[in-house]
Amino acid sequence: MKRYAACIGLSVVSCLVPLAFCACSTGANKDKPSPAGTTVPSGEKPVFPAVTFIHEMSPVGDMMRAFGEQAGGGFVLMSGLEERAVPKVEFQKQPYEQAIAHFASAVDCIHTHTPYYYLVVPPEYQQLEAVSLAAKLDTTYASMNVSAAFGAKTELFIVLAALSESLDITVVADNFIAESCCGEVHLPEAPLAVILEAILQSARIPPDTLVVESTAEYIFLRAARNESQASLRLDTGSLTAEQSALLDKEVSLSLPGVPGDKEGLIFAFEPIALREALYPVSEQLGIKVVAQRRLVDIPVNPVVIKKVRLETAMNLLIRQWPLTGFCWELQANRILIREQ
Repeated sequence: MKRYAACIGLSVVSCLVPLAFCACSTGANKDKPSPAGTTVPSGEKPVFPAVTFIHEMSPVGDMMRAFGEQAGGGFVLMSGLEERAVPKVEFQKQPYEQAIAHFASAVDCIHTHTPYYYLVVPPEYQQLEAVSLAAKLDTTYASMNVSAAFGAKTELFIVLAALSESLDITVVADNFIAESCCGEVHLPEAPLAVILEAILQSARIPPDTLVVESTAEYIFLRAARNESQASLRLDTGSLTAEQSALLDKEVSLSLPGVPGDKEGLIFAFEPIALREALYPVSEQLGIKVVAQRRLVDIPVNPVVIKKVRLETAMNLLIRQWPLTGFCWELQANRILIREQ
């Protein structure tokens, strides 16, 4: 399996990104697409220096990755385009937008822009411009800026885990979202909301299929069809003082690794069965966690949860599964993951 370098963080961290099969959402706004190779107005344009760049014929994903490494700037290439071939290019002090326009035209796409980056998409996916998170995030995240680069075909559960680890926050998605793959992404330092928007655009997540939940503790991205409740703890009556204190205890959780792993290892993470997750979850939460036998083969995606209440961590862990009917119960000396 090929691996490509990626970086993310307030201070950039080099990582290895495993490429895998891409399963992505699709759009439906195909009434009046713009001609391929054109630009679509979208407010203030980013300002990047002119570029000198030479590259032999190759897939556009490889070419734009090299372009980002050499020229910097900011762009998002939508997932699914990365294997399309582009003839040899020779840019000599080319305006940055003209270079992006060349890549877009070569693969029958349009390019649009935000104040931070250019977005390359087929005309029928122009509605991805409407993905917006700024007004949906808790004010806790307003001052967080981050730069990021990810290789195409990286699953979003890996991307979000890396973001969480780098920023020491909690960003989790349900499996409908998390198992989509991002496109080629190269982003300059920008607000967290902008980075998340770009990642979702690259993964072809239409704005009308996405729900964003945000508190001071976490950001949870879920598909609109996933109607899971924020709390999945089974109410078994009044709690003792000790149980209340346990639920309020601050914890961090990393699956399948453990907190303190080097960030680069996140990019080697893969889903594991719930039976394999129970021990590391127990160790990190400080209480034994078990599951009903018929649930132990359910896959658990990699996730990084930082400095939240134990109750919140358990809710987020289970809410990744986009099916109703699962909950957890706090018992005398353990937590049971069970069906409702």
